[in-house]
Amino acid sequence: MVRSRPRHLHRVRPLVVCMVALTVCVPALSQSYPDKIRGYKVYKTKVTVRTPGSSNSRSDDESAEIILGKPKLADLGLTGISFDVDAQVTSSKHSGRVDFLTFSDLKVNGVTVEVEEFSSKFEFRKGEPIVLPKSARVNIATLNLARAARSELLDPKKEWRLTGTVLVFGKFKKFGFSFKRVVPIVIDTMIENPIRK
Repeated sequence: MVRSRPRHLHRVRPLVVCMVALTVCVPALSQSYPDKIRGYKVYKTKVTVRTPGSSNSRSDDESAEIILGKPKLADLGLTGISFDVDAQVTSSKHSGRVDFLTFSDLKVNGVTVEVEEFSSKFEFRKGEPIVLPKSARVNIATLNLARAARSELLDPKKEWRLTGTVLVFGKFKKFGFSFKRVVPIVIDTMIENPIRK
C-alpha cells in the first residue's frame, strides 16, 4: 500500500522549486568582471544610456549620460545590413580621455549584432557634452538578418530594443590625478527603427 503525502507538503514543493531557481538565476543576472581588462582597472559606476525622446531622466548619482542619436542606414546588401549611430556623452563627475570602446553581447530586438571597435580617441570635460568624433558602425550579418527581416515583416516596430555592454577604456581625472580605467556600461534602451518609412 502506497502512502500519500500530507497535504501541506504539496504546497511546500513549488515554493522550494522557486527558491532553488532564484538561487541559481540571481548570480547570473549580476555580471562580474576581472580586476583588470587589457591593463585597465575596472571601475563600475552608474551611466544612463538613452535616446532624445526617451522618458529616462538623469539622476543625481550617475557619473555620465550617453544620448544615442537616430540610427542611419549605411549599407544594405547580400552580406547583411549596417547602420551608423552617433552619440553625445556628458560626464558629471570626471574629466579625461577615452582611448577606445569595445562592445559585447549587443542585440537588437534579440538579434545578435556586431559593432566595430571604436578606436577614435577623444577628450571630455566634466559637465560639458561632447559628440563622439565618429559614428559607431553596427552590422547585422546575413544569418541573423533573415531572422530580423522575418520579425520586421510580421511585426514592424517603430522602435527597436538595444541591449548589451560597452566597455569604455580611458584615463579619467579626479582631484588633479589621472587614473587608467575601464568602465562597463550596460545598455538596455529603445532606438528608432532606421529602416521604417
